[in-house]
Amino acid sequence: MKVVKVKDYDEMTAYLLKLFTKQLAEKPDSVLSFTTGATPRGLLEAMAEKVNEGLDISQSIFCNLDEYVGKRDGAYSVFRFMHEHFYDRIKMQPKEIHMLNAEAEDQQKEIERYGKILGRYPRDIQLLGLGTNGHIGANEPGTSFLSTLFVADSEESTRIATQKLFGLTWEETPKQMYTMGFQEIMAARCVILAASGKEKAKAVQKMLEGEITENLPASYLRMHPNAVVVIDQEAASLLE
Repeated sequence: MKVVKVKDYDEMTAYLLKLFTKQLAEKPDSVLSFTTGATPRGLLEAMAEKVNEGLDISQSIFCNLDEYVGKRDGAYSVFRFMHEHFYDRIKMQPKEIHMLNAEAEDQQKEIERYGKILGRYPRDIQLLGLGTNGHIGANEPGTSFLSTLFVADSEESTRIATQKLFGLTWEETPKQMYTMGFQEIMAARCVILAASGKEKAKAVQKMLEGEITENLPASYLRMHPNAVVVIDQEAASLLE
């Protein structure tokens, strides 16, 4: 695992942008999978600027790690987030865009549908954020390392973070989320996890210096042959 320490959020965003633009330059038909939230927001908006300046994504395939169960246009939805911070800002669209359907009537069929897409398009990069409890995607503490694409129940800390990020009432905050399991996450050729801010410091310390355990989901990334962790000074503040 490669650990990259940067000064702050802006420097983290710039480093992530460099990794993604380098991948696209070397392999124009790359399959890139994103996560959403406060951490990747800067990257998506910076990438949108690069696309409008000439970065070619016309041969690439974009997909996402997860999606809340709820309304497709809900303030919290991955679909809405990706459009607001990336797709609606760019002049050129990727060759294909794939996301989970927040409103799917049959969850098992939706899991099977998206699973086939992931099987068809091996991901070159999987971007991840880090929950304060160490979760990645919606793989909460206690999730088996053998997990595959599934619908997860969100822990209270995760719901609180979602509520805060999107300014929701507790009743509006989604309780479940479609998510890639560990098996799909680890299948990506490169996994990049980014974490920023002092509220992530404890999870970062446990992820990098604690034991590899299902109680700290992100610790499993240490078993990936090509994992990159990008953390700013505040997120790295508890590391020995």
